[in-house]
Amino acid sequence: MIGFRRRTGRAAAALACGLLVGAGLAASPAGAVDEGGVPEVGDMLVAAGGEELAVAAVDPPSRTSGTVAVYTPAFGATTRTNAFGGEAVLVPAEEAGAWEVASVCTALAACADASLAPGDNAIPDDGLVLSVSPGGTPDARAFLRDRLAAGDVVEFREVVSRTATTTLDAVDPTVASNPPGVDPGSGECYPGCRGAEQLVQYTAASGRATTGTNDFGFEVTVADGIVVEAGGNDREIPTDGFVLSGHGSRGTWLQANAPVGAHVEVDGSTVVATVDERAAIYGAEQGLAAARTAVAGARDACLAFPQDEADAALAESQTALADAQAAAAADNAAGATDLARRAADAASLAGYRAAESRPAEGRPVWVRPEETTPGQIRATLDRIDAAGFNVVFLETFFQGTTIYPSQVAEEAGIAAQRPEMVGFDPLAVWLDEAHVRGIEVHPWIHTFFVGSEGATGGPGPILDVHPEWAAVEREDVGAEGPMPSSQEVGYYFVDPAIPEARAYVAAVLEELVTGYGVDGLHLDYIRYPVSQPWETAGYSYSDFSREAFEAEAGLDPYTLTPSDPQWETWTAWRERNVTSFVAEIRAMQREVAPDVPLSAAVFPDPSDGLAKKFQNWGDWVDKGYVDVLTGMSFGTSATSVAADTVAMRERVGEGNLLYTATYGPFRGSTPRTMLDQVAAVADAGSDGEALFAYNQLTDAQADALAEGPFREHAVVPHADRVAAARVGLDDLRADLRAAHGECVAIGPAVAARVQLGIADRALQHDRPGAALKAVRMASSTVERGVLDGAGPELFAARTQRDLAMYERWLEQVRAGR
Repeated sequence: MIGFRRRTGRAAAALACGLLVGAGLAASPAGAVDEGGVPEVGDMLVAAGGEELAVAAVDPPSRTSGTVAVYTPAFGATTRTNAFGGEAVLVPAEEAGAWEVASVCTALAACADASLAPGDNAIPDDGLVLSVSPGGTPDARAFLRDRLAAGDVVEFREVVSRTATTTLDAVDPTVASNPPGVDPGSGECYPGCRGAEQLVQYTAASGRATTGTNDFGFEVTVADGIVVEAGGNDREIPTDGFVLSGHGSRGTWLQANAPVGAHVEVDGSTVVATVDERAAIYGAEQGLAAARTAVAGARDACLAFPQDEADAALAESQTALADAQAAAAADNAAGATDLARRAADAASLAGYRAAESRPAEGRPVWVRPEETTPGQIRATLDRIDAAGFNVVFLETFFQGTTIYPSQVAEEAGIAAQRPEMVGFDPLAVWLDEAHVRGIEVHPWIHTFFVGSEGATGGPGPILDVHPEWAAVEREDVGAEGPMPSSQEVGYYFVDPAIPEARAYVAAVLEELVTGYGVDGLHLDYIRYPVSQPWETAGYSYSDFSREAFEAEAGLDPYTLTPSDPQWETWTAWRERNVTSFVAEIRAMQREVAPDVPLSAAVFPDPSDGLAKKFQNWGDWVDKGYVDVLTGMSFGTSATSVAADTVAMRERVGEGNLLYTATYGPFRGSTPRTMLDQVAAVADAGSDGEALFAYNQLTDAQADALAEGPFREHAVVPHADRVAAARVGLDDLRADLRAAHGECVAIGPAVAARVQLGIADRALQHDRPGAALKAVRMASSTVERGVLDGAGPELFAARTQRDLAMYERWLEQVRAGR
């Protein structure tokens, strides 16, 4: 029996208390709309006049074209939507489960009150916001404008069985048959020959093994008329079915209307998807089968996990599924649907509990502070702690202002603090309260990005005072005043070449690391704006940059094209401006705050970062300018984020810490997809798993982390590599004790434990070289002693992966990191 060492957390305790075991669950008429009247995807808003509008998304990270969404308080303080749609703010009505319209405003007409807005409305603590985007047919904004009014009482109607219809854009696309799927520059297909905003069907007749699509969409596999798999891209095409692949809003349509178990028919170009109690039961059956496999696999691989709790969740799922099947047989569709959802939820919980949780790794999360009181900060940190994160990248200097009162800004005549935070020092509260919980805080810095049309209504407070510091896009040469980027729409940047702009940003960072007990410093936007296509979007052609380059190289860079011999000189000059700034910050940090680690958010592909943004993070690693890199992996699948991690590890080598960042919360990924990505980057060589971002983290995602990969407290390696390695080695010794005779032969397991003990004692006496030798001996011993079978092989692979990570940390110690 494998032992289990568990961290405690509120989410884990709450889920455990809610577990129902050993009793049949009565079929209930309650369905997707809960007792409080909060809907799920597919339910209908019923207006006061009886008109209905289908809900396509709940708490989505972003609205795609034609989306009808409901935002709940779990999403955050506001909807963060743009001003081109429409929103109705709903508060509880006197009748239970009903809602009163507090306000409604759309972009189609002037709003009744100038204070109202068609987007980014505050979400009431006890209410909802109904939010629609432009682009649908019919236009849902007209529904809000014409059918809802302040004071109306509305409700959401549960839909047990629903059918949705849409149209295919292409079948088995080729260059000839699908021009929108072809890159006009090269004349070749985009990945999968799938174009923007297209819904494509791939069949075996295409001759393709997989769809060949990229990560920017959503796919479902249909076999015998039933969706058997959903999510991801580049799916295998079945011989007895097909794959539907959607980009943009067409992918959103698939997510909303074609879950696993849905019935899908294609007649010509018409797609009809039906979701009913059969779909819910099928999904629960598949979820329970997958959870059983996961729990059995974890046992076979001698993984330390809460086996009794996982088994209890499996039992609950089995009971609820049997009751759902009985309800369906009795023609109680609503009860069957509700019970099937409970079965699926319990199965998911069992699967989460069978996940690996490492005791030593970084677990950062990016946080945009929206809290304006100490009590709100404490509540947010409680949730972060319960989810299992150990580092907060706290957005501290963004959109040109700081969250704390900055003396540097005040002396420069720039706004000293974000206006909504004037009157107290949020950073001080974040630091104090995080440290009480054992969480580190690293200020997250928007280095050269200083304003946006949406957030600051223009260039922002820095460029308002110093417009001459602005980075200038090639197409804007000669324009009056700062102009935003055309590729990063609405964003304003300072020019990394201008000494005064650099000095101001550096002074703010020095103020941070000397004035507060921060645990690290995290640089983002440490680059030029996206500079392709060069003809229009190239940066920066400010007067200063043009004159400085001409003084050095003898010609005006504005006259250069990529075919000119001096173009590479111009590219290298811009690259040096970024790298030299990182070097300056490193020198400052080493002088005034030597124990504060420096990290940077970078693009995983070094050549892409260099070509488009002049960000040469590989050079930063080689020169020791950063302690940790967080590669921003935007992929939607476990495979793609693992590939990014492998590529970064190959470039970084063994000498630097790497925390791959995945975007499950921001993208609205399912908890299962998010956890698969966390596991994939760990297996691919990351020293930790970072998530972007807390503000989009759903309760379901947070609970999955707390029950799964983050359930055990983890020590961060960047603070003390030796201490973290010792914790990890001690955990491995316990694993070997529990696994001997099951996954590793008894003799080798005992020998490896002894060798790891020798490594620990060597580290106690500051002898990393001796510790490395013992760790390598233990690695060889485990390899020789692993027993036959898939489970023991997984145990050995996991052990070797972690031993290699601890070796890496100890080599970094020997190198003076």
